[in-house]
Amino acid sequence: MAKAIREYSLPELMERIEEIFNANPEPIKGFNGVVQYDVHGEETGTYQHFFKDGTLIIKEGVETTPDVSMALSYDNFKKFLLGKQSGAVALLTGKVKAKGDIAKGMKIETILRRYNLKEPF
Repeated sequence: MAKAIREYSLPELMERIEEIFNANPEPIKGFNGVVQYDVHGEETGTYQHFFKDGTLIIKEGVETTPDVSMALSYDNFKKFLLGKQSGAVALLTGKVKAKGDIAKGMKIETILRRYNLKEPF
């Protein structure tokens, strides 16, 4: 049963994201790369999202050099997922720090809009 995003631990949330994206791969078709999230705050962890051929595999830790890495709080990560936080505004205001291919990082926001994630999640 779906639950509110605040009820998920970070590992559970990553698992749920992987399920949602792979159940409907259309928005991620043609997007290939590795996006790393360095999450801090009430929950912490580093996760790499591997996008390839319309699939998403999420792994905890650092397995390879990412195309783009983003450091942000768990709270801002959840807001970003639900479309309540603009990636560009977060970047400009320091709520997220990005390194690498920023354009690839911004593409994630476009992909998330296509999923239109809402609560319960």
